[in-house]
Amino acid sequence: MARSLELETIVHATEDLDKVVEAVMNVLPTRARRRLRLKVKELKGHYGNPIKLLRARTRDASLASAVLRHVIASLPSPERAEVITNLERRLSGGFLFLRLDKQRAFLGEVRLCEVDPIWMKFSLVSSKPDEVRKALEEACGGHG
Repeated sequence: MARSLELETIVHATEDLDKVVEAVMNVLPTRARRRLRLKVKELKGHYGNPIKLLRARTRDASLASAVLRHVIASLPSPERAEVITNLERRLSGGFLFLRLDKQRAFLGEVRLCEVDPIWMKFSLVSSKPDEVRKALEEACGGHG
């Protein structure tokens, strides 16, 4: 289903790095938690404020697919349906883009959000929306 995964999130100066790492780990399946290596890059924000970029990448197709299946299956039914129904909005150039709620992730919930998210970019085996939709529906047991 997926060829690779890129995951990123911003850690603001007001946030605890360990808590953001925990939030990221909470959205991953157990196997991925052990295998994905999170890297931290120190940056400066627009106003010179210190921020960190937390990033993980894998080209392991089975690992990337496992993360995608886990995330889709973990979403509440209405959000999962929204992703599958409006898939074209999240597909571009053979990539699937998901934004997950960092605050909810810290609490152990996988939820979509647009503001200050955990960004996930999956390179897909197919870029055809119908094939991707079918694979996602199968990944969550046909619950669309």
